[in-house]
Amino acid sequence: MNLSSLLRGLLAIALVALAPAARAGGFSTTNVQLLQGYNFDDALGNYDHGRLTTLTLNHFSTWEHGDSFFFTDLTRGRVGGEDATGAYVEWHPRLFLNDLLGQKAPLGGIIRNWGLAGEVNQGSNFYAYLGGVGFDFVAPPGWVLGLNLYYRYDKFADHQWQISPYWTVPFAVGPVPFLFTGFVDVNGTKDGARDNAVEIWAQPELLVDVLGVAGGPKGKLHAGVEWFIHRGYGFGETEATVTSSPQIMVQWTIF
Repeated sequence: MNLSSLLRGLLAIALVALAPAARAGGFSTTNVQLLQGYNFDDALGNYDHGRLTTLTLNHFSTWEHGDSFFFTDLTRGRVGGEDATGAYVEWHPRLFLNDLLGQKAPLGGIIRNWGLAGEVNQGSNFYAYLGGVGFDFVAPPGWVLGLNLYYRYDKFADHQWQISPYWTVPFAVGPVPFLFTGFVDVNGTKDGARDNAVEIWAQPELLVDVLGVAGGPKGKLHAGVEWFIHRGYGFGETEATVTSSPQIMVQWTIF
């Protein structure tokens, strides 16, 4: 598949993802991110000089009884002096049972939404399918605090588990508005000896609202850093390796 065909496919998927929110009158937002990463000497990919460029499309929408989050990464680096490109997709749909049951007050005073959660991961020579439960917690206005708990089946580790907290916290330092957001995935896996092990992925982001600082439209253009953290196992390895890779990041929120 060439790049043009892939981009057309991604646009079609984004339009399909937008449709439920539009029909239900829900909230939706889409952004594009450009990231330049360094120190990418990872168990799953050793790039020349540790450099990796990523173009990401994110879409989040709510509907009458749940929400949906979708993203795709297009990556480009060099491995052994040769160009190496990749594509990766995740989709996270959720169904809020509290809404279906007519529950108005937060459960236990702290859980705003709860229900069924799913996840589909698809990349080059990789897949993972997850199902479980998801929770959104009561938080100050503008904040997002949540947790998903999954049964996980993936190509390399078969039947496993995953715990995925996530957050979005806006704050300001004087007149400068910031956004601290990200997630952590902790999942069961297998090491090179096929023994049970633990894998950790994290991608916290600290961003400045660039136009907001200048008195322009807020929440449209952000810049800052994303930190890619991975503790995992390469093929055949029995000892975990840890990658810590800073990425310069620019994010444009289309709508």
